[in-house]
Amino acid sequence: MIQLFKIRNARKELKELLHHAKHVRHMHEDVADPKLIDELIVREQSARNARQGRDMKLMRRAGGGLEKICLKVAPPRKHPKMREWVEVLFVALGAAMAIRAYFFQPFKIPTGSMQPTLYGITMRKQTEDESTAFPSRLVRLITKGEVFIQYDNPIDRFAKKMFIGKPYTIRSTADGTIQTRHLANGEIKLVLRDNFNPAMATIFVGNTPQSVPKALIQHCRFGEQIRKGEPLLTGVAKAGDYILVNRMKYNFMRPKRGDIVVFDARDVTRDAYYIKRMVGLPNETISINEPYLLVNGEKATDQRFAKIFQDENYAGYKFASSGGAMKPLIANSEDTIILGAKDYLFFGDNTVNSLDGRYFGTVKQKRLLGSAFFVGMPLDRAGLAETSH
Repeated sequence: MIQLFKIRNARKELKELLHHAKHVRHMHEDVADPKLIDELIVREQSARNARQGRDMKLMRRAGGGLEKICLKVAPPRKHPKMREWVEVLFVALGAAMAIRAYFFQPFKIPTGSMQPTLYGITMRKQTEDESTAFPSRLVRLITKGEVFIQYDNPIDRFAKKMFIGKPYTIRSTADGTIQTRHLANGEIKLVLRDNFNPAMATIFVGNTPQSVPKALIQHCRFGEQIRKGEPLLTGVAKAGDYILVNRMKYNFMRPKRGDIVVFDARDVTRDAYYIKRMVGLPNETISINEPYLLVNGEKATDQRFAKIFQDENYAGYKFASSGGAMKPLIANSEDTIILGAKDYLFFGDNTVNSLDGRYFGTVKQKRLLGSAFFVGMPLDRAGLAETSH
């Protein structure tokens, strides 16, 4: 009985060697020495014949010879572990690129055109707690009203950046005070220069221009004598939302009004990709009656527009401004945009600060990349794109 088990195991081992030899032959027969391939075929046949019998010594000799010729046909390469890891890395990268191209693609929101649904880069004045915490060895993480004191290690710094933001300081480039002017009614107004940048403004320290974020102008050191190199203001910059875009969706279903969509805008603007809300579908006529969106002369009824029309955090839809570089297509209640059979129209939720279809018009269906469905970062805003705020 023991002998039978030994014979059975020897046959099993030889079967596995034959399977390996067949794989080696198929993988290398077009590049290996033909004589070695011929010898491999002979060794395979010898192993098959030995496997039919009961002589274990013959099976071991046949298996040993088959293993040696396999090593000659496919000699082991140097650093096999490293090669294996490199192969795994390339397979993982290939899979990631395929997922990104055909399934779910990440995008970063750079501007505030979709606020408060989705946030671009935001800036605010640094609080007293944050200003003392940032340079110290202790970190004060302020999240949802609770204060946690932790050591300033890389993990803490990352968490602080995610929840609080990245601190920065703008220093004065000259000596003097910030220029203001007195109006006839006694009001004091800041002297500004329009630099055609929606995020930044130019003020004057003495007679020297100084660029500062528009959102933080009111926090500058007005009325104080400022010396060159001193802080003009301190603030916190928080990264825009990182979102995932479903690139499969529009292969199986039609786009719907109200979808938040990423589209290729190179046909109509200088930027590559925009993210806006779809407001117009093919063969429709779109106009604005502030704060409402009108579709064929009627107010849009999709529930996703209700918050834009009624929520106090939104300003509703506004007419396009005529003071920019692009001539507006909807500057008053009489203006309309008529969509073609394969056209779509997009507005930002924050039309007060949005370059969108009110200026550049419609977008062709082939330019739609997919719909935004999930916010991954910052961590305090993670969740579904429509409800993360």
